[in-house]
Amino acid sequence: MMGRISEESLKYIIARLVENANEAVEECEKDKNDAFIQVRRLAYSEVLDILKNELDVRDADLKELGLDIDVDKIA
Repeated sequence: MMGRISEESLKYIIARLVENANEAVEECEKDKNDAFIQVRRLAYSEVLDILKNELDVRDADLKELGLDIDVDKIA
């Protein structure tokens, strides 16, 4: 069974998600007609939005975690 995740691990996971979301945005801008790319972009937006909201209600420092971003720019 896995123990509690460290803050550094959480920061790493969030950074990977943000990086992949930004790549999805770039891909989407190159090919606006590809439905898969559109859905991929939306999926990252939803994941980051949920994560950001859940951490915010737990009074986590969003800036420290790398989530002080406008998730709507990804959607």
